[in-house]
This record gives sequence, C-alpha cells and structure tokens, in this order.
Amino acid sequence: MRKVWVYFLQPGMVVAKPIYDSEGRMLINSGVRLTYKYIQSIKRLGIPAVYIDDPLLKDVEVVEVVRTETRLQIQKNIKKIYTEISSAQERGISPRVPAKVIEKAVEVLIDEILEKRQFLVNLLDIRAYDDYTYAHSVNVCILSLLTGVSLGYSRSRLYSLGVGALLHDLGKIKVPEKILKKPGKLTKAEFEEVKKHCIYGYEILKKQDIPAPSALVAYEHHERYNGEGYPRGLKGKEIHEYAQIAGMVDVYDALTSDRVYRKSFLPHEAFEMINGSGNYHYDIKLVKAFVENVAAYPVGTIVELNTGEIGVVVRTPKGFPYRPDVRVFEIEGGEVKVIREVELSKETLLFIKRVIDEEEIAGFKELIEKGS
Repeated sequence: MRKVWVYFLQPGMVVAKPIYDSEGRMLINSGVRLTYKYIQSIKRLGIPAVYIDDPLLKDVEVVEVVRTETRLQIQKNIKKIYTEISSAQERGISPRVPAKVIEKAVEVLIDEILEKRQFLVNLLDIRAYDDYTYAHSVNVCILSLLTGVSLGYSRSRLYSLGVGALLHDLGKIKVPEKILKKPGKLTKAEFEEVKKHCIYGYEILKKQDIPAPSALVAYEHHERYNGEGYPRGLKGKEIHEYAQIAGMVDVYDALTSDRVYRKSFLPHEAFEMINGSGNYHYDIKLVKAFVENVAAYPVGTIVELNTGEIGVVVRTPKGFPYRPDVRVFEIEGGEVKVIREVELSKETLLFIKRVIDEEEIAGFKELIEKGS
C-alpha cells in the first residue's frame, strides 16, 4: 500500500486501508475502488490522504505496531475526556480525569507494542483535520512507549510515561479554539497564550489519581535540552526524561501530520530533523532510542537511487532506518516491470538520492496509460 495525498487521488484507485470518521465509523472499506464522488466526499470530510493499493507491493505485508481499532477507540475516549473536563471547568467544577479509562488505554498500548517490538513504524496515522488533537495524543503516546521500550523501561515506567504522553496536551482545553486552529502565523500575544497550556495541563493533572511524573510530562514537554524551551527554560537533566521523550515525539508527529494550512513533511525529512537535534533539543540517548523504531522511508515510498534507478521501498531492517530494501522497477511499453530488489543495508555503495514526489508519480501513471 502507498499513502496518497488527497489531491492526487484518481478514480479507479483501490483503497488499501479503511477510512474512518472521528467516531470510529468506517466510511470506505479496503478493497473499494474510488470514484469521483468518493474522492469529493473524502475532501469534504477533511481527510488529507488515503492508503491505496499498489501492484508493486501486492506481496508486501505492512505490520501495524498498534491496531487501527485500538487507536480509534482510545482516540474516541480521549475526545470524550477532553470534552467532559472542558465542560466541568466552564461550570466551575473541579475536573476529574477517569483514571481507570486512561489506565486501560495505556496498558492495551503497552501490550500491543511489546508484542510487535521487532517492527518499525511504517504506517503514519491519517486523521481528519478536526481530530488532530485527539489522534495526535494517541500517536505521541505510542511513539513515546516505543522509545521507552528501546530504553529498557520497566512496565511501571512505561505506564507512567504512557499516561503523561497521552495527556500531555490536556491544558489546550483552556486555550481559545480560534487560536489553536488559526491557519496563519500566531501573533506574539497568541503564542504566549498557547504556551500556557503546559501550566494549565499540569495544574489539572497534579490533582488527579495518576503518577506524579506523568503530570510533569504536561508541564515540561516543551522544555528543550539547550534551555530554549518553555514555560521555565529548564536545561539538560533538569527536564524529566519522560517529558523529553514526549516533547521529542510530539514534534515528530506534528511534522509528519497533514494540517489544514500545510501538507506534512516527508517522514525522512522529519526523521532527519529529530536525528540532528541530539544534545541540542533533546538528550542524544533519547534521540537514538526513538530513531530505532521509525522507518525514515516507510513502505510504499517511491525513491531514486544514486544509480538513477527508480524503486519502491518494500521493508526496512531494524537498525538501518536510512537503508531500506528497495524494489527497482521500470516502465516499458505501458507495463511496470520489476528489475531487481536491492538491500541497501548490504549494498553499501548504493543509497537513496531522493524521494519521488506525487506529481512525478502521477506522471508514471500517464506513461502506463499511454503505453497500454
């Protein structure tokens, strides 16, 4: 399967991964052939991209580190919690976080992640624009837990980290929605208001029945190793390790998420930004633990090698995030022909020169249609 930005969807493409709405209801199942009407509906719903079938990847199994059904259920629970806490605050009632619901969510995520610990994150979560906050919270929790597993955390430490990561943005319920969803650049006053969400979240969470370090994640996830973060300008080891992890993956997930005002960065671009931030924005030990779990070039990425050959990424061996296995192909007489498979982790003289953008991929389709 291959992720396709909504504006490059074409009638006839086959959906490879079901499309859901914010309530977890399936809108279009896998195997459905897209029509013009379906594509227009997807755009109206604010769904930025779709996974589609690619004949070159028919035999490639992409393993989800966490099941889609699990993500959706937890996302739905987080949305409900945010709504109820926001309502309580508006009525002047001291808000309560349902600790049992959060505990169950984090425990389920830990179980699924430990079961699939040998796999890299290849599939990026696709969420509608209006669901960004809730889906983002789930993603940050998953990526934080993966990092914790790589660091050798005990089950109890994973739990504390996971709770904090899942609730790291809770304070945003007190920030005006018009600021959070503003498509343009924030004014200085607006940014100062957004920065307060760390304090708001901590004030709520420190009164709840959750581990104390989990509340610190909300407070410190925007602090940076070099002291340039907020709200207190903490440096290095002054920042709780859980908060550093959540802050790091928070940035990665934000960069790789499609927003109403911009298309996402490509995974390898975001990967490089994080990988280059060791002992500057984040402890290098944490950066190394994170990048062990993420494919810089997810399955389905079309790339050009330094030989000039074009290929599609079919898998990435753990420990070699920049050197995936690539299936080289060419288009001849309107047909796509597989030439060979290259294991870049072994072929040290070969490397990925660039990622082919979707406009160029659309051009491949035209070549096929002209030749057929």
